[in-house]
Amino acid sequence: MLTLESIDDGLGLNWNGQSLLNYHFQTGGQRTYWQPLRLPDSPPLTMNQPEDHLHHQGMWVAWKKVNGVNFWEQPRPGEDPTGFGRIVHQRSVAQSADAEKTQFTVENAWIDWQDVTHLREIRQTTVFPPKADHLVIDVRLQFQPHGRAVTLDLNRGEPGQGGLFYSGLTIRFDNALTPGRLLDGDGRTEPMDIFGKQSRWCGFAGIHAEDGGVYGGTIIDHPSNPRHPTTWWVRNRENYGILHPSPAYYEPFQLTEDDQLEFQYRVVLHKGYVDPNLIEHKVQELSG
Repeated sequence: MLTLESIDDGLGLNWNGQSLLNYHFQTGGQRTYWQPLRLPDSPPLTMNQPEDHLHHQGMWVAWKKVNGVNFWEQPRPGEDPTGFGRIVHQRSVAQSADAEKTQFTVENAWIDWQDVTHLREIRQTTVFPPKADHLVIDVRLQFQPHGRAVTLDLNRGEPGQGGLFYSGLTIRFDNALTPGRLLDGDGRTEPMDIFGKQSRWCGFAGIHAEDGGVYGGTIIDHPSNPRHPTTWWVRNRENYGILHPSPAYYEPFQLTEDDQLEFQYRVVLHKGYVDPNLIEHKVQELSG
């Protein structure tokens, strides 16, 4: 049975007493995030604040530029915070748990270094009971400008350069799974073939060094999302595995004060390498 409980800095979701994910409010930190993600009986599939990228936190939401403010990276301890923003938990909106699903909804504020709020965000997480070989997590993000027009953008350049293309939901896989295998909904497997291309979904999986099992995760871009199918930013090399749908990769979003921007994603954690039949079935569930 799925259960939801309070933990020191957020919420913990369990299945028959086993932890599947924790959601961290991080009221004194840079952002809220999900960490770790795992299947029943699996090692952690994600990692928090690796030495190479301290702003990578399991599964998280961030944006390179919101009205020119950097909500992607973060200042190092003692560093001048000028130019950086924080995604700050405001309140829990709703929580529910039953035999069919567990769901929790929170409100975040996107606040710059001068304590100016640019966005209000409603974030909903829905987790379904795990199956023998996979677990489904649905994430819904609603963005509303706060007292001003908002431009959601990023830096542009050549793939492989630093600080580019970051706009939204991201998963950093545990280094113990890397290097692994990538596969997108159009059959591409090489990172630089996927980089900057559109596809309905993209997945990653590898052999976990802890127990020798094959595990991974796939992100499905919801058919209702702006600019569907989304553009992808990925990495697959030793000690660096990333999945990131980047809807502003080629063009910013311009929001008036009265606009609302919404994204939905389905995250499928799975045993074994990416199975197109399984993922396509999960896509059809969204379309039905």
